[in-house]
Amino acid sequence: MTALAPGRIPCPDCGQPLALPIEAVLAGRAIVCGGCGLELQVNREDSKMALAALGRWYDETAPAREAAAAASSAKSPTVPEGSGRRRPRR
Repeated sequence: MTALAPGRIPCPDCGQPLALPIEAVLAGRAIVCGGCGLELQVNREDSKMALAALGRWYDETAPAREAAAAASSAKSPTVPEGSGRRRPRR
């Protein structure tokens, strides 16, 4: 069995790795497999306690995610449009 990246599960139909965006899970949106089109939906009634815990964790970690995003964007220099390399003429 191949290890998947955190936040991913294998599609039960085709095995392709599926991303599980926390926002989509908490909002009750379907997760769609890009390989076979299978739609996965969290059973909100059976998962009530787990979803509540995930929601609390997500809210509590918001400042850390925001700080990481700000630090990441501060490291990425922006290149003005049109200043990139051009293809040589033939």
